[in-house]
Amino acid sequence: MISTLLNKLEQLQIESHKQGYLDGVFASQRIHSLFPYKREDENVFFSSAIAYFLQENIPKFSEDDQLAAKKIVSKIKKCYPFFKNFQGRETYNFFKTTPMEYFPNGNIMQYFSFFKLADDADDTAYIYLTLENQKNTDLKKILVQHANGTLKWKSFGLPAYQNLRTYSVYFGKNMHIETDACVLSNILLWSFKHNLSENQQDKDSLLYLSKIISSRDYINFPYLVSPCYPTTAQITYHVCRLIAFYPNCKHLCFVKPLLINDITSFLKNEQSFINSLFYNIALIYLNKKPRQRLHYSLNHVLKNTSYFYTSIPLMIPNLKVRKLQKHTIFNLFGLRTTCDAYTTALLLEYEILLKKVES
Repeated sequence: MISTLLNKLEQLQIESHKQGYLDGVFASQRIHSLFPYKREDENVFFSSAIAYFLQENIPKFSEDDQLAAKKIVSKIKKCYPFFKNFQGRETYNFFKTTPMEYFPNGNIMQYFSFFKLADDADDTAYIYLTLENQKNTDLKKILVQHANGTLKWKSFGLPAYQNLRTYSVYFGKNMHIETDACVLSNILLWSFKHNLSENQQDKDSLLYLSKIISSRDYINFPYLVSPCYPTTAQITYHVCRLIAFYPNCKHLCFVKPLLINDITSFLKNEQSFINSLFYNIALIYLNKKPRQRLHYSLNHVLKNTSYFYTSIPLMIPNLKVRKLQKHTIFNLFGLRTTCDAYTTALLLEYEILLKKVES
């Protein structure tokens, strides 16, 4: 199954280039669940996330599969300069900056500065996780410069986290401070991987993660504590992956039993396949073997899987407005995104981890 999924990734990368994407970037689409809206959405997020996963797991592949994985990663890396800060700073944007293409193929959002995204810590962290010889200490300084409480404090959000000097999602002096649990997990993953000195922002970001879990806010208000990845399943996946990488962290060790109990409980109830996949991977990262294997048809999964993209409430930095996200109508009118390659990579991650705990 591992070779089959890796071959599918190779095929998808080739097909994406034929569709007009950069040679290496995987195709993704922003869609609407109610209206016949579908736009090709060239971005670096999915591809860099896939590159990180493949690069970390290359030793676990067979010899032939290692060559295939390295080829996929190499092609992705060659595309990074197209997403680099247009002024030359060592940060990266979700969308292409050379030339600038925000919300590509759109009829509305690309023409309004309100929708223009600043470079962000999430894409930058994934890219730095996959590149060598980067100026990691310089990025750490940039992250601190844009963190909560450095130049300004977050003016909205749940009161319990207002005074934590957590890292912010966006780089840019005119951007509001945005705190996201999954983005924090990726930043910390990058920092720990490169053995960078722990600072106050690291400590407060870890405290943020432990508090949202122990308080159950990650279950009750996932869209408030992780507005870019506003689901409990995705938060769980990212935090558990971080715990697997940094098992001796006191803040994360404290919540590990809570996470195991929660995930076990979640899996007893009916879930969408993608949520079940996130929970299963998360459980394995905590060294717990799932009670039963997931059974799936790849084509069926790809046809029926999408992820959060954006919604009006979560674009507005106001707590009262963001709380409206709990109402179904706002979920229905928000945009979602699909990326067959990212879904395939998650299945590949699951198969590799499962093989490890079964051996």
